Amino acid sequence: MPITDRAVLECFYGPLWSPADRAEVVRRAHRHGATAYVYGPSADDRTGPDWRQPYGADGNHLDELVALTNDLGMTATWRVSPGAPLRREHAMRLAAADELAVLIDRLTEMVRRGFGRIIIAFDDLDAELDPATRSAYANDPHPMAAAQAGVVNAVHDRLAGLGAELLVCPTHYWGVESSPYRQRLGELLHSDLVACWTGSAVISPTVTAAQVRAVAEQLQRPIWLWDNYPVNDWDSVDGVFANTMTPRRLPLAPLQGRDPGLADVLAGYGANAALQPLAGLPALCTALDWARDPHGYEADASFARALDETGQGKSLRVLAELAGPSILAERPGRVAEECRRVLAGPDPAALSALDETVAQAAIAAAALDGPIAAELRPWLDALRTVLPISAAAVRAIAAARAGEPVQNEDIAALRAGLQDWPRMSIAAGAPYALADHALALSGGGTPTF
Repeated sequence: MPITDRAVLECFYGPLWSPADRAEVVRRAHRHGATAYVYGPSADDRTGPDWRQPYGADGNHLDELVALTNDLGMTATWRVSPGAPLRREHAMRLAAADELAVLIDRLTEMVRRGFGRIIIAFDDLDAELDPATRSAYANDPHPMAAAQAGVVNAVHDRLAGLGAELLVCPTHYWGVESSPYRQRLGELLHSDLVACWTGSAVISPTVTAAQVRAVAEQLQRPIWLWDNYPVNDWDSVDGVFANTMTPRRLPLAPLQGRDPGLADVLAGYGANAALQPLAGLPALCTALDWARDPHGYEADASFARALDETGQGKSLRVLAELAGPSILAERPGRVAEECRRVLAGPDPAALSALDETVAQAAIAAAALDGPIAAELRPWLDALRTVLPISAAAVRAIAAARAGEPVQNEDIAALRAGLQDWPRMSIAAGAPYALADHALALSGGGTPTF
C-alpha cells in the first residue's frame, strides 16, 4: 500500500536552484512516484524575511514550476516562514490584524498563481514573541501556541474558500516527547489541519509507525512526515546556516530506516532534497520509491537504478562506496574502512586493498563530468588532494614495516597533506589519521600547526 501524497521538498538553507535544474528534479521525481512539489528554499527571501513582498516579474520561475507540475498532474505547494528564522527582526507580529491581512494577501496571490497547497512553517524559531502579541495572549496557557494557531486558523478559513489545502509545521516539529506547546497547539488548531513532523530528530535515522501515532495523539491530528533526507544543509563546512554552504559529505546513499507500517498512519510524505539538485537526485528518488511501495522497497536495488538513470552510474557507484558515512546508516565507506584496517596492524592485504581503492577512486573521479561533476566539485577537489597523499601513506607504511627507507617525496607529501586538514577530513577523517600514522612511522614527525 503506497503513501498517496508523496512530495519533493525544496526547503533547505543553501543556494537557489536554477529553473532548469528544478525542472529536471520535478520530472525525475515524478517518474519515481512524486505527486507533489514543495517550493520553499531559504535563498528565496519571499519565503522568509521578505514574506510581505509580492512576487513581480521575478516570479516567472514559479509560473514555470506550476505549469510543469500541472502538466504532470502534481500538486504545486508553496512554503512560507513568516517567523523569518534567519532574520528575526522581519518576523510577523502574530497578533497584528494588519500583518495577518498581508499574509493572507500573499497566500491568496500564490493560490491564484496556481499553488494548490500552502505550508505555513514555524520551524527553527526561538521562543520570542513581540510585546503586543505576548500581551494579547498573556492569559493563555501557552501564548506562542495560541498566537500561531490564531494565524493558521484564519489562513485556513481563507484558503478553504479558494479550494486550497493548508499544512502547518509547528515550532516543536521533531521528537516524540510531548510538550505544553504541542498539546496547546493541537487543542487550538482547526480540526481539518494536518501537521508536519520530521521524526524523532531533525534528521531521523529511523522513523516508526508507533512514533507517528504518539505525536498524532499529542497534536490531535494526522501527521505529514517531513523527512529531512537527503537534505545536507546541516552538514556545512563552517557549521553556520547560510545561503552559501558546502556540505562535507556526498549525498550518495539510499533512504533507510523507515518503518513500512508508516503507510498506515501518515497523511503524507515529503523528502527534503539535497543542496545539489542533480547529484542528490539518486538518494531523493530512493525516498520516493520507498513512499510508493514501503513494504516492497529494497534500498540497494532502488539506489542502483537511480544511479544508472544519471548516465554516470559507474563512477557515482564507486564514489558512493567511498563516501560514507550516511546519516541514516553507519556505513563508513571503503576509504575509511580500509584506512582503519591499515592502522590496526601490519597486514599486507590491507595495504593492497587500500592501494586498489585509491586507484579506483582516481579513475572514478576522472571519469565524472558534466553538471553532476560541477555540483560535486568540492568533494572531487578534496578527493584529488587525499588520493596522492593516501598513496604516499601506503608506500611509506609499507617501506617502514619492511625496514626500508621512506622516500623523501612521500614524507613531503604527507607533511603537506596534514597541513590541508579540512580536505583531509573526507571519509570521516580516516585519510588524515592514516597520513599522520605514516609520517610517524617514517620518522618524519607530525607537523606543528
